[in-house]
Amino acid sequence: MSSHPVLPVLDRLAQVIGATTPEQDTAPTPCAGLDVVALRRHLLGGIGYFTLVLTDPDGDQRPDPRAYIGPEQAEVLVAAIGELSEAVRAALADGVEAVPVRAPALGGTFSGDYVLSMLVAEAVVHGWDVARATGQTWRPDPEASERAYALLADQIKPEYRGGVGLPFAPEVPVSPDAPALDRLLGFAGRSPEWTPTPPPGTEGG
Repeated sequence: MSSHPVLPVLDRLAQVIGATTPEQDTAPTPCAGLDVVALRRHLLGGIGYFTLVLTDPDGDQRPDPRAYIGPEQAEVLVAAIGELSEAVRAALADGVEAVPVRAPALGGTFSGDYVLSMLVAEAVVHGWDVARATGQTWRPDPEASERAYALLADQIKPEYRGGVGLPFAPEVPVSPDAPALDRLLGFAGRSPEWTPTPPPGTEGG
């Protein structure tokens, strides 16, 4: 149970979020159109949703994770990640990997194992977004990145990419020999070489 790759990824995500500062809230991230605080808000909605569906796999209470309007400070997200980690541990102990989980906001009803893979993908990619935006290190276990890549390769269709309102950016070409994380990032529409653009007037300083 405790060896599931989602748990160390969530632990590291909480560390990265907890190390951000209020001054970084407006920093751009590799997630197009979202600064750090907006990405934190996105994560709060998703983390709360995963906590709910893993705690109550066949329940009817399924709010829209995109409609999160609560507090959005870093410490709130760190606490939410802690609650999710506890929910994951309890769900794994109950054998959730083989149980159907109702998750309409994620696209339907899936096996618990598939939902956990969705969570791995969300945490790995957005953990990198926040870490890269705020100058932190992000080195998840390659197994987590491989699992996330397999999930996205199965889930993302060409028609989901590139247009206004679509959930994914165009794929960024990455060498098939690149590390698992880089291949995942490219498939998720991010350049592994992304760095924040310096504020105007600071170039070369």
